[in-house]
Amino acid sequence: MKKKIKSAVISIVVIAVLLLAILIGVKNGTLDKLTKEMPTLATKQEETEKSTENVKNDSTESKPYQGIEVAGYGEEFEIRREISVDRKYNENDRTTYNVYHVRVKDCRISRQCDFDIKRIDYGLANKKDSMDDNNNFISDYFYAAIELELTKDINDNDVDDYYNVFQTSWFIESLNDDGTFEPIKNAGTVGSDAEANKIGKTNFSFEKGETKNLILYCIFTDEEVENDIIALNFHLRNSPFIGPLAIIHEPETN
Repeated sequence: MKKKIKSAVISIVVIAVLLLAILIGVKNGTLDKLTKEMPTLATKQEETEKSTENVKNDSTESKPYQGIEVAGYGEEFEIRREISVDRKYNENDRTTYNVYHVRVKDCRISRQCDFDIKRIDYGLANKKDSMDDNNNFISDYFYAAIELELTKDINDNDVDDYYNVFQTSWFIESLNDDGTFEPIKNAGTVGSDAEANKIGKTNFSFEKGETKNLILYCIFTDEEVENDIIALNFHLRNSPFIGPLAIIHEPETN
C-alpha cells in the first residue's frame, strides 16, 4: 500500500514538473515571439504612418499656389524656355533653357474696343447682345489689353530660330484668398498683336539682349473684374515655358 502511495506521489511530482516545464517553455516562447515581433509591428506602424502622409501629400487637395511663384503687378520676373526636346529642362543646368525677363507693363481694362477687333480670334460670337455697333461692350463683359515687356537674356544659348520665339497663349487664373488658384472659364487670351502661328515674325523672335513689347487681348466678365485677382499662368504643364503666376489685375478695395 505504501509503495502504491509512494509511486502515486512520484507520478504526481513528475507530472507537475513536466507541466511546469511546459508552462515555462510556452511562456518563454511567447515572450520571445512577442519580443521578436515588436520591432516588426513598430516598423509596420511607421510604414503605415508614412503611407498615410504620402497619400495626403499626393491628394488632390488644393495647395497654396502649388509652390508656384507669384509675381506682383509690374514686378519683373523670369520665364525659362526649354530649348531642346533632346535635353530635358533642368533648372540647375543653364544649357537646357534660355531666359526671358518679363514684366506686366500695363493692363488696360475697358468696355471700349480701342484696338483692331480682328486681333480677337474668337470669343465674341455669343456676346453680340452685350455689344453696340462699334464692338464696344455695353454690359456683362470687359476687354483687357495686357502689355508685356520682354527682354531676352544676353547669356542665352545659341539655338535654332524655333527656340528663340515667345509663346503667346496662356491660361488666365483667378487667385483665391486661401492661396489656391483656378482657371477663369469665361476668360481667355483671345489674341495678340503678334501674328499667331507665324514663327519668326516681329513679336515672336528675339535676339540676345533684345527688348520688345507684346500685347495680349482678353475678355473678362463683370464679376471677374470686380471680385477676382487675375493672373496670367506662365507655369504651364507640358509646355516648354516655365514661369510664375503673374498678376495683371486686382479688384478695387472699398
